[in-house]
Amino acid sequence: MSTAVTRAPDDAPIGAPLAAEVGSAYPQLGDPAERGSLTIADRVVERVAGYAVTRVEDVSAAPRRLLGVRVGGARADEEASVDARVDGHTATVDATIAVGWPASVRAVTARLRQQVREDVERITGVRVAHIDIDVVSMIAPAARRRRVQ
Repeated sequence: MSTAVTRAPDDAPIGAPLAAEVGSAYPQLGDPAERGSLTIADRVVERVAGYAVTRVEDVSAAPRRLLGVRVGGARADEEASVDARVDGHTATVDATIAVGWPASVRAVTARLRQQVREDVERITGVRVAHIDIDVVSMIAPAARRRRVQ
């Protein structure tokens, strides 16, 4: 048995309903230039990327420092420091994190890049062109709090 698949046109806006979903209850979407503009603020991308960071195993917020001295420990339930810049439909993201000992920094940062890119693009429709990650600390297992699943 085969199922018919309705596909959005290639020029349809991200998140636009498929024609089969819209039905006759909604008018046809007009030209994007006539509907208005959409601006995604830097802070929105920062929040989405910050949440994405918390979803990656062995990543936590970097410990706070005051005049170079560590103040408190890293906590897995805190959001990492994330900055983003949006230029049109493209964003760059900077994240400062701590990685759990003895995880591979290379493997963890690869997973982090993938998670941030997927979440930001899926939720905001903004393409992530570049992600810089600063790993500033390795956190011993006893210093990390267990994440609630």
